[in-house]
Amino acid sequence: QIKITNPAQHLAEVKIDFPAVSGKSLDVQMPIWRTGRYEILNLGKNVRQFAATNGKGKALAFTKTDKGTCQVKTQPGDTVKISYEIFANALGERTQHIDDTHAYLDASGVLMYAAPFRSQAVKVSLDTPKNWISRSGMDKGNCDNCFVAKNYDVLIDSPIETGEHEFHSFDVDGHTIELAIWGRGNYDGKKMAGDLKKIVEGGRKLFGPYPFKRYLFIVHATDGVGGATEHLNSTVIQKNRWGFSPRKEYLGFLRTAAHEFVHTW
Repeated sequence: QIKITNPAQHLAEVKIDFPAVSGKSLDVQMPIWRTGRYEILNLGKNVRQFAATNGKGKALAFTKTDKGTCQVKTQPGDTVKISYEIFANALGERTQHIDDTHAYLDASGVLMYAAPFRSQAVKVSLDTPKNWISRSGMDKGNCDNCFVAKNYDVLIDSPIETGEHEFHSFDVDGHTIELAIWGRGNYDGKKMAGDLKKIVEGGRKLFGPYPFKRYLFIVHATDGVGGATEHLNSTVIQKNRWGFSPRKEYLGFLRTAAHEFVHTW
């Protein structure tokens, strides 16, 4: 569970439930990488106030063994619940960012994991400010702000964009294509959706059947950062809010979108 507790201060509370363990300890850790960026990152630095309990609410001792790992002391059969605060102000790294209008949550910068359970199904629920809407390449769960993934690897390759954003959806050959735009700028969202549709159609002609049922374009119209990252069935593209025109600049955005989209194959 991810609860946006203080968006103006870039803060969220994270709670994770792990199944019963078989040993006397469980290592829970933040990744030191994120998909699409091939370097070591210190993502554990944003974790604060870490705590662990068993299923009965008894506090479990833990030791921090490296910059992103906590070794929790357990008894065989214990379920483990951890909680911590996450500081999310790394928009340009495309790992996590929270403010009073949105949250961009790449699991690599938000959600710890335990190797023994990495292949198990995951459910993520979000508690967000009123009127925020959540989007992700992940499948919807059984509530408005819930997503499900078949394992942690799918989770970590399916960032979440939640907040106040312009949204468009269209169909291409029976596949749903979505566009969520966060931030104000000199873009035309309807035109952007139409041009992305042409890119999606062109991709099929070049590379064959789509390897997804649904695809999500996340666009950040913002200041001071730029770039893009491909994901399993989504991409995030960041561009200067006033950089969607003139046409030369807009074509640069479309080239980036096409580049990230064809990574899907």
